[in-house]
Amino acid sequence: MKHLSEEQIWKAFKDGNDEALSFIYYHYAPKLYNYGRQFCAEADQVKDAIQDLFCEMIQSRGRLGDTTSIKFYLYASLKRKLMRVQERQQKQFAFVGLEGGFELNISDGNDLFNQIFSADTSQIIKEACAKLPEKQREAIALYFFEGLSYEEIAQIMAMTKVKSARALVYRALESLSEDLTIQQHVSQTITALWAICLSTN
Repeated sequence: MKHLSEEQIWKAFKDGNDEALSFIYYHYAPKLYNYGRQFCAEADQVKDAIQDLFCEMIQSRGRLGDTTSIKFYLYASLKRKLMRVQERQQKQFAFVGLEGGFELNISDGNDLFNQIFSADTSQIIKEACAKLPEKQREAIALYFFEGLSYEEIAQIMAMTKVKSARALVYRALESLSEDLTIQQHVSQTITALWAICLSTN
C-alpha cells in the first residue's frame, strides 16, 4: 500500500479493500489520537470518537466522496465528531498543554521538521508552541507538524477564507519569533520557519 498515492488507497478502501482499511487505520489512528487530545482532555473520549469514526467509514464507504488527502478527511471528520460531543455534553473543550499530558508530535511522515531541525531545536519549537493561544496553536500544529495546506486548515477550522488561515499562521509565527529570540540558535530557526511559510503563499 505504501507505494500507492492517498487517492488510490482511498479508492481501494471505498471499493471494499480491507488491506487499505488496515493501512489507513494503523497509519493514521495514532496521529488522530494526538490531534484529538488538543481539543479533548478525556483520552477515552478521543479513542471512542476515533473508533466511531472508522466504524461509520466502514458502514458508508461505498457512499463516501473522493479525497486526495486522507489525513485532511480524517482530521476534519474527527474534529466535527468531537465538536458534536461537546455540544451534547455542554462542556468546553480543554486544550491540554505540555504539562497536562499532551505534547505536539511531529508526524513521522512529515519531513518538514525531521530534515531541517535537530531534536533539540524541535523540542524548543514545540515548547514555544505550547504558549500560543488555542487557535494559533492549532494552526501551527496543522501547518508545520501535520503538513496540511492553508486551504485544508481553513476548512478544518471553519474559516470562510483561505487567507484567514494564512494570517493565523503568520500571527502565530510572529508570537513564536518574540518568544524564541531568547533561545539558542533562534535566528536560524525563525528564518527557516518564515521561509517555509512564505514559500507556500
